Amino acid sequence: MSTIRYSKQRETIYKILKNDYSHPSVDEIYHQVRKVIPDISLGTVYRNLIFLAEQNRIISFKVNDKAHYDARITPHFHFICQECGEISDIEINKNIIDNIVNDIEKKSGHKLNDIQIIINGTCAKCIEREEKGK
Repeated sequence: MSTIRYSKQRETIYKILKNDYSHPSVDEIYHQVRKVIPDISLGTVYRNLIFLAEQNRIISFKVNDKAHYDARITPHFHFICQECGEISDIEINKNIIDNIVNDIEKKSGHKLNDIQIIINGTCAKCIEREEKGK
């Protein structure tokens, strides 16, 4: 097994993502990283995000054809508000995911390596704002 060489850029990207729960896009991560490493390129940020995802240190998922990143790799769902666009984590019991995976594998004959569930709806803040506006 080969060792992964340390990279200041990669670790800075990972640290920023680990402390950002907003599920930022590559552009948002790039702007945050530039505060720490002003001369970093967008391409370097993008390549390191791909590398971190391949190493299973982060996950990526698409919303409206735009990639978003999450350093939280424990089982959870993503909720996307169709009103304000906010992406938030939905805590779930690991048994729920295990049951979904087992059911899909049993019915399809496929072997699942990863499962990402994205739930669309209206967040509590937008519902409250709508109710106040009535």
